[in-house]
Amino acid sequence: MKTLNSKLMILLAAFSLIGVGCGSSNSFETLSDSGTGTVPDGGIIVAPDNGGNTGSGTYTNQAAFTPVSFTEFSNYVAVHALNNPSNYKVTVNLTQIEEKRYAGTVKISYTDAGQNYEATFSAGSGRNVKYYDLKDSGTLEANFNYWYVSGGKSVFSGYFQDAYGSIILIVDNAVNQGDGQGGGYVTGSIYYKNFAQSYATQSPYRKCWFIYNGPYDCRAGAVSNKSSLVPGDGYRKLGTFTGLSLSAAFK
Repeated sequence: MKTLNSKLMILLAAFSLIGVGCGSSNSFETLSDSGTGTVPDGGIIVAPDNGGNTGSGTYTNQAAFTPVSFTEFSNYVAVHALNNPSNYKVTVNLTQIEEKRYAGTVKISYTDAGQNYEATFSAGSGRNVKYYDLKDSGTLEANFNYWYVSGGKSVFSGYFQDAYGSIILIVDNAVNQGDGQGGGYVTGSIYYKNFAQSYATQSPYRKCWFIYNGPYDCRAGAVSNKSSLVPGDGYRKLGTFTGLSLSAAFK
């Protein structure tokens, strides 16, 4: 998504402190919520059974990614103009930690003008440190990243971020082939929200989904509450993927 030079460019281009209040959104349009999600009694479910696939078959933890449009992908990249991008990929490397949450990385990559670009978005496996009057001390950083039941099927949603924005990984369908030819795979989508340009820096003590106001607030009620697979709150749909190995992506 961004090269080192591009990162320096966006810092130099920052011209004002833009605050984003609780419950508000940035300049992106707000998407409407749809559907409902319920967490089964007794806690959070784990990834659905994949028939024992080791991820070494047909599917891997990398899959082709299809952007919604060239314009939308350009808005996501933001810091440099695109020519004729191709070879879009999403790579998911998540590990189940305590409380059946998933920590790790989601990478979005593409090729343009002979150069390869890759952005790595992460959610850590640790807990929020206690620091002055910051909220959510001791809460898992990956607290909102888990499988749950919606519409009678297992789905997943979770937050990840890099230095310049956040994404939400959505899995809306998990398929168990049960044929020994690569096992289960998942389909889904990615939504994004770039941070507003600002002279202020993000707190090193909290990921953006634990920030309650200002330019680094990336919370989406539908994701935090598991009420919808459409995030809203300023997030825009970046694209979709299919054929991502369930066991290789969610370990």
